[in-house]
Amino acid sequence: MIFFDIDGTLVDHKGAERAAAFSFQRDFAKIFPGPPDEFASRWQTLAEKHVRRYLAGELSFQDQRRARIRELFALEGSVADNEADSIFSVYLKRYEQNWRLFADVESCLTDIAGHGLGIISNGDSKQQRAKLQVLGIAERFSTVLISGDIGKAKPETGIFVLACQNAGKRPDECLYVGDDFEVDAMASRRAGMRGIWLNRTGMDRPSRNDMIRSLTELVNQIGSHNNLPQSPPRAAG
Repeated sequence: MIFFDIDGTLVDHKGAERAAAFSFQRDFAKIFPGPPDEFASRWQTLAEKHVRRYLAGELSFQDQRRARIRELFALEGSVADNEADSIFSVYLKRYEQNWRLFADVESCLTDIAGHGLGIISNGDSKQQRAKLQVLGIAERFSTVLISGDIGKAKPETGIFVLACQNAGKRPDECLYVGDDFEVDAMASRRAGMRGIWLNRTGMDRPSRNDMIRSLTELVNQIGSHNNLPQSPPRAAG
């Protein structure tokens, strides 16, 4: 059984977020007149900050959106819930319009179609499932587990173990592919899965046999293990 993360692995979330931030700034150019790159970086920082609070259970999914808007517009005065929702909807429309699969996704899913495929993702269940539907790959996955479904989020081992149980598999019979070294690769290994780190950006991390730079390399990884996931190697030191 091969499980995938969504954002940064299958869907270019950062690309969609950045494009939407550029459009959002143009919509509010009188308030945010600075360089687009600086605004997009600020937006990303706020998003990461408040999404972490949502995943930690401090905020609801809607409240983390409101928190982003309130902090962004802090110099403009207080922002009521309905006003924050209306402002965020401007961004959200642009974000959804820019959802894209990475170029290596569809060919990879086709090449490994003989395996059971699943999803383990952090985020709001409705939004994450919508990405799979809108981008035409939802039917590829027999098991989909989103942190918003269960109140557990990566890197907690519980979400990985539950996904394996839902698929009728032991963790050591499953492989997990994700773009975050700690939250995806290392966390899934701690849960007993074979974790594959999708290092799209060429980040510097300890060299491992179970790192790939593109999903086109995944077939070779599986093939080199006789089409069966292997238990993660014990970390040195």
